[in-house]
Amino acid sequence: MIPGPTTVGNGPGSANEAAGRERGSALLLALFMVVILTLIGFGLLTRTLMVSQIAGSERWSVKSFYAADSGLQTALQRARLNQTAGFQFSMQDLRGAGGSRLVGNIAVNVDPLQRVAAPQPVLGSQLGGGQGSGDLYLYVISYAGRSTSNQQLTRTRRVVSNIFTVGPVPLVITGN
Repeated sequence: MIPGPTTVGNGPGSANEAAGRERGSALLLALFMVVILTLIGFGLLTRTLMVSQIAGSERWSVKSFYAADSGLQTALQRARLNQTAGFQFSMQDLRGAGGSRLVGNIAVNVDPLQRVAAPQPVLGSQLGGGQGSGDLYLYVISYAGRSTSNQQLTRTRRVVSNIFTVGPVPLVITGN
């Protein structure tokens, strides 16, 4: 059987009636797509803000670690001069044009160095290159050190501890 012709006009089964129903579904589909894209956009925005906050926190954590490490490295240099007392210092974070804006301070506290073992003499190490120019020998000395940094703005605290050796050095450093 051959289908009959489509009626023209606004009656039941006409082309105008079918087109009217399709126009409503296109509007709903477009509205649905706008809502989905908006939700994806808000999700990306939220993720970007969260990653930015994490990066900011990580920045202070890393700065605090390196501040504590610099305290321990300074203690190592002081130990070479037989200065084993504890000390404190502060590092400033300056930003802006020419470093004009103070963002925060990192306070560093270095504990007094503790000897780990008895000083070990270095063989053939008399002063004067082992040529027998005196009875002063050179020694290798092992120390345990600990450095703590505190950043007040973010309450970031890092502790670095290490055992290191200094030497060969004389047990007593005398002035000229």
